[in-house]
Order: sequence, then structure tokens, then C-alpha cells
Amino acid sequence: MRAGSVDGVMAIRPIRALAVSVLVVGVLISCVAAPTPGAHGLVTPPTIGSPTIPSAIPTSTARPSFNAATSHHVPSTCHLTKPTHPFVPPAEADAPARPPAYYDAEWYGTGHLWTMLRHGGETWFDLPRGADGLGQKTFWWSADFDVNHEPQPAISVTGRQLDGSGRFVSLAPGTNAGADFGSAMLIGVGVPTTGCWEITAIYKHATLSYVACVSG
Repeated sequence: MRAGSVDGVMAIRPIRALAVSVLVVGVLISCVAAPTPGAHGLVTPPTIGSPTIPSAIPTSTARPSFNAATSHHVPSTCHLTKPTHPFVPPAEADAPARPPAYYDAEWYGTGHLWTMLRHGGETWFDLPRGADGLGQKTFWWSADFDVNHEPQPAISVTGRQLDGSGRFVSLAPGTNAGADFGSAMLIGVGVPTTGCWEITAIYKHATLSYVACVSG
């Protein structure tokens, strides 16, 4: 073989060696960059940070749970309170002139304290039972309530059984809820037993009562 041919072979070998090195580096890079499969597919990067919710934002968006009064038997001796003369909130109140139609309810009370009652009256059933009794969320409104200044309103609710000796007290403070019904005060109650109950709320200098049937 001529010297020129040997020089050509020697020149080709370093090029091939360089190509193999580049190929190996490329494979290593692809292995490092490839996403690692997890238990449920590819691992996604964690979310960085989370928005901080100001204390004035309503702490709940729960809607009142209304059950149809006709779904369960109401004793004739239990005279449910019905909103036969609907209350219209003052224009400056954070509430619509009437509750949304699908609540099948009207406002009941005064500008200082009102609530939402079904046209047929309040019948509570299928309530969860806890240590304090049958649990229910009650919603109340007031032109004197400003969620920005009072996120935990000083509202309390009591109950008096009209067909028995049961009583309960839910002391202040409550919390708040906001939805299509405006800004409401929300406080949970524990009803000791089923029966006919007078529910009374006290907020500042206002008091409001209504009669509800609790069937569990």
C-alpha cells in the first residue's frame, strides 16, 4: 500500500472515533432530559406558590340547602312560618331584591335581620347527626352586616322545641358565605331531636324567629 493510502486511513479513523463520541454524548443527554414516568404517568413539575385569600373574602360559598316541605309529613300542630308577605331588602344591601327562582323561596324579616324561607315553609330532613345533634347550616342577612369589616359576624342562633322540651344554643361568632344570594352570615346549629322547632337568630339589636319542622 502506498504511503498516501496509509495517510488516508489514518485520517478516517479519528473522524469515526469523533462520531462515536458524539453519538454517546447524545444518548446520555437524551436519557437525562427524558421525563421520569411516575405511578400515574409522567411526573409534572410542582406548582410554585399559591394565591393568598384576604380575610374579607367570604370563607364559604355554600348555598342554603332547602328541602321541599311536601316531601315529608308535617304534623298539623306544627305551623310552619311561610313568607306570605315577602320582604324586599334595602337597595344598599348586598342581596338581590328576591332570591333566585330555583330556591323556591322569599326573603323573610326586616332590614336589620332577614333570612330565606321556602314558600311552603322550612322542613329539614336527611340531616347528618353529630355530637351536638342533627346538623344544619342557617343563613341570615342584614343591612348592618359588612363582610369586609366583620368576616366572623357576631350572630347567634337558638332553638326551642314546640312539641317537646328540647333546646339548643349556637353561640357567636358565625362565618360568612357569598353566592348569587349576596353576602350572608352563616352559622351552623345542632338540633337535639326531631320535632317542631322555633329557630331564633340574634344579630346586634335585631331578633328574628321562624318555625321549622325537623324530621331527621
